[in-house]
Amino acid sequence: MGMQLIRNLAIRSILPIAVLGAVLTGCSEKQGGTPTAGSDTPTTTGTSAKPTTTSSSGTGGGLESFDACAAVQAAVGQLPLTEIEPNGKAGCDAEFGTTVSVGVKAYPSLGVADFVMGPDSKPSDITVGSHKARKVAAPGGGTSSSCAVTIEVTAKSRVDVVASANASQDEACDAAEKVAKAIEPKLPK
Repeated sequence: MGMQLIRNLAIRSILPIAVLGAVLTGCSEKQGGTPTAGSDTPTTTGTSAKPTTTSSSGTGGGLESFDACAAVQAAVGQLPLTEIEPNGKAGCDAEFGTTVSVGVKAYPSLGVADFVMGPDSKPSDITVGSHKARKVAAPGGGTSSSCAVTIEVTAKSRVDVVASANASQDEACDAAEKVAKAIEPKLPK
């Protein structure tokens, strides 16, 4: 039980650092912004043919309705995921097997380029399903047994999968990639 707590704390400590850095860089460039009532994002006016769309495969970059835990739950049949629980509004934490903790979080207004890496991070560009992505070993810097896969939804929106393992970085990266591939079909195209 103690190791599980340590893994959960590691995940929770990595995510806020990445988020804080991303928010700070995101705030400095206000240009562009987030569309509030754009033509491709129906609001509550009820004038469109489909007044309410709850499907995550709906509008182009709309991650606002993405349910991270529903996506993780849908992957349970193919991956050893347990202890699935929400983490904040757009996040979800889970155990992957007995030695890895994973966290999935949507960022509707921050792109892959906004992902803030630590000093020792090792990024590499990959593809996850039909989406561009970046794998980042040691996303928080010094923690060698963590790994993130950040999936591009649009140039200004992404979903991160962060994994922290007991044993090795390879184990964390393997889990992060498997979870990313499993949830990718649930992301907006």
